[in-house]
Amino acid sequence: MRERVNDAQPRMDGGLNSISSDSVLAPNQLRKARNSRLTEFGAVEKRGGTKRVSAAISGTNDILNGFTWRQDSGTDQIMVVSGGQLFTTTYGGTPWTWTAQTGALSTTVAPYFARFRDTGGNDVVYIGDGGLLNKWDGTTLTTNIAGTVGAKSIVVHNQRLWSCGCGTNPQSIFYSSLNNGDTLANAGSGGGEIIVRTFGDELIIGLASVNTSLLIFHRRGISRLTGYGQSDITVQPEGVSSDVGTISGGSIVSVENVAYFVSDRGLFRCNESEVAPVSTSETPDPLLPLIRSLNANQFEDIRSVYNRATREVWINIPSVGVYTYHTLLNAWTGPWDAGYVNPGTTCMFETYDANGLPVVLKGDAGSYVSITDANAIFLDNVAADGTGGDTYTMEAQFHRLYGGDSALAKAMRWGYVQAELKGSKQSRLEWSTGSTTNSYSLPVSNQGSWGIGLWGSGVWGGAGSESYRVPMNGNGYYVDVSFVDSGSALPVVTSFVLEAFALGRR
Repeated sequence: MRERVNDAQPRMDGGLNSISSDSVLAPNQLRKARNSRLTEFGAVEKRGGTKRVSAAISGTNDILNGFTWRQDSGTDQIMVVSGGQLFTTTYGGTPWTWTAQTGALSTTVAPYFARFRDTGGNDVVYIGDGGLLNKWDGTTLTTNIAGTVGAKSIVVHNQRLWSCGCGTNPQSIFYSSLNNGDTLANAGSGGGEIIVRTFGDELIIGLASVNTSLLIFHRRGISRLTGYGQSDITVQPEGVSSDVGTISGGSIVSVENVAYFVSDRGLFRCNESEVAPVSTSETPDPLLPLIRSLNANQFEDIRSVYNRATREVWINIPSVGVYTYHTLLNAWTGPWDAGYVNPGTTCMFETYDANGLPVVLKGDAGSYVSITDANAIFLDNVAADGTGGDTYTMEAQFHRLYGGDSALAKAMRWGYVQAELKGSKQSRLEWSTGSTTNSYSLPVSNQGSWGIGLWGSGVWGGAGSESYRVPMNGNGYYVDVSFVDSGSALPVVTSFVLEAFALGRR
């Protein structure tokens, strides 16, 4: 009688490892995690869909960037720039109504936003678009404020507005007087300029406020400016790292006391005193080979956002899609393609829904703004009225299964996948032994008895996880197994167990 051999994928929380050789993937890592995300309890699930909030906002112009302004009154106003025009709205039932504001902004430069105070002590939003500073006070857009300089990346730090990206002074940062952004770079009103040559004439790409430091990102190197109290400027910047900087100011996101950013060597994180890659030998960064395939013009189009609801940093790579880095699990998934690539994603930014919960919006090259992870939506590019939409496919490929011995030939017999299909009608298991490729469609999911009625509104809601026994075939020294879903649901996969029979060694 043939010896029975087993192998397993007990958990998924190791995330995507598309870099290492198949033989060294950890048992909890995935070879592919397309259109997937990790859960904190060790499973992998299909990502949510996207729903457009309105018709195209500005013809076919790109949505260059967006921002949510939480006003002193408590009202959240959503702002986007497209076609050189500012549009505003509030979160509500779709379709949203956008109001086009009078005033011309850059038609090509992705703007940066910062909430602060102006000369009159008013709560305003400043907009940096590469030219003189602009501001929006809720009713009027003031462009090219006199006395300021060309400002692109802007940030508030220690009661001052700071900027970089001046075309004529690319090695300088500029600051305003205390609590008055209108005075940015205006020496006669308390503003000023600091030339940053910590590492020589290094171009300044972006800024981030982390704890008591203003981090200054060069193409190669990171400096910092520290300050305390009213006399708060230490005018001599200090070096944090001379080795690594960022290739895209739009990739910098602050998460609590850490800033994440994309360098020419992948995703890094830093605080006030040290810089480190998120990549390790066990969990390599999937962005590195993608970055090396981009050209210099595409670097600036890399965008990142932090999703507070899921604790993920989302990084959009032009023409590839979104990769996610889970800051709690220190693990990756991606790419998210389909609606994130067609139309191409041009920006991502956080807002708050009607209940005050964090939501990520994305803008695209078709002039649409969409809600990501839209409630009960499992299609992409769904219209604002809830019609239409494009299907997208989740593929979670487990680590290569050798059955305990890579030199032992095996006959595949059964696979046991633990999953909660949540009503999906198009879930299947696919496998390849190198010589045999096959698939098996899982049964159409129906909500279990616990998912309806009284129990459906409590902790017992949902269909519940089930073990599906899959008849497999094919001989080989290994088998690659994938869970694939192309339906309109949100399945969750917890584990997989392989049962095979030994045939003999080489």
